Amino acid sequence: MITQEIFDNNLDGILRSVEVEPDFVAVAVSGGSDSLSLSLLANNWAEKRGVRIVALTVDHRLREESADEAKWVHEVLTKHGMEHEILTYTGELPVSNVEAEARKYRYDMLFDYANKNGVDCLFIAHNQDEQRETFFLNLARGSGLYGLCGMPSIVDRDGVYVVRPMLGFTKDEIKEYLESLEQKWVEDPSNQDTKYARVRIRNLKTFIDELGLTSDRLAKTISSLERARDAIEFFVDECVKKNLSMMGHDFILDRYGLLLYPDEVCLRVLAKVIKSISGKDYPPRFDSLERVFDSIKNGTLGGGQTLAGLKVYADRKGDIIFTEEVRRKTKPKKKKDFKKFGI
Repeated sequence: MITQEIFDNNLDGILRSVEVEPDFVAVAVSGGSDSLSLSLLANNWAEKRGVRIVALTVDHRLREESADEAKWVHEVLTKHGMEHEILTYTGELPVSNVEAEARKYRYDMLFDYANKNGVDCLFIAHNQDEQRETFFLNLARGSGLYGLCGMPSIVDRDGVYVVRPMLGFTKDEIKEYLESLEQKWVEDPSNQDTKYARVRIRNLKTFIDELGLTSDRLAKTISSLERARDAIEFFVDECVKKNLSMMGHDFILDRYGLLLYPDEVCLRVLAKVIKSISGKDYPPRFDSLERVFDSIKNGTLGGGQTLAGLKVYADRKGDIIFTEEVRRKTKPKKKKDFKKFGI
C-alpha cells in the first residue's frame, strides 16, 4: 500500500531530478480515486515543507452530474483542510472527438490558472496502470522510442512543471490507500466505455498479465527505454548548441554539422527546433519530419516545406533556415524557449 513516507520520498526525488524547489503547487483533481489520493498525499507533503498547495477541479459539463461532483470534491478537500477551486468550462461543448477535445480544454484551463497565479508545478494523477495503457496505445500507433517511453514523471511546459508522482503506483494500491482512510471517490462512467481504445486495453489486463506483461514489468522496460532516450537527448542538445544560430528573426541550422550525427539524433534535433520556434505544445508528426529530413540528406530541400507554421528551406550553402510564415508582433513565449539554445 502507498504510505505517506513512500509518496514523499518519491515526489522529492522527482523534483530533485530537475532541481526544482516549488513555492506554490496545484493538483488537478476530478474526484476519482487517483486524483483524490494524490490530493490528500500531496497536501500532507506540502504542509510539512511549507509549500502552498491548491486543488483544481474542472467542471467539464460533459455529464449532467459534473457540477455536483465538483461540489462534492470541494466538500471533501476542504474537510481535509485543503484549498480548492472549481474551474467551470463555459465554451462550446465538443460533439466529435470528445475525449481529446475535453482533455485539451481541461489542460488549457489548468495551465491558464497556473500561469496567472504563479503556480510552479501542476500535479497530475496518472498511475502505473495508465502508463502501461499508454505504452500499448503508442505501440499500436507505431510509435518509436520516445512514444514508448510513455508519460514522463516531470516535464517543463512553458515554465510550469507537470509532475506525475503516482506513476510508480498501481490502481489497486491507490484504491487501497483511500480505503484505509475510509474515503469514497467518484467513478467516471467513461472509464467503462469500450468505445475508447484505452478502456479496451484496460479490459485485457488479465490476459496481458498472464503473458508476463505486468505493470511492474513494463515499468522496468520503460525505465530502460528512458535511459536510451536520455542518451539521445544528450547528443540532441549538443548538436543544437553547436549548429544552430540566429539571424534576425530566422534560425539557421548548419547542414554539415547536423549530418555528422546519427539519423535518430538529427530527427530529434529538427523536432526540438521546430517545436521551440513555433511555440507549439507538440512537435510535428514524425512522418512529416522524416520527409523533411530525407530531403535535407539528399540535398533536395530547396524551397522547402511548411511544418507547424514554419517555413523550412535551404539557403545557397544548403544550410536549413527556419522562418515563420506569419510574423507575430510579440514573442515573449518564444524568447524564453530560445534560452534553451544558448542564443
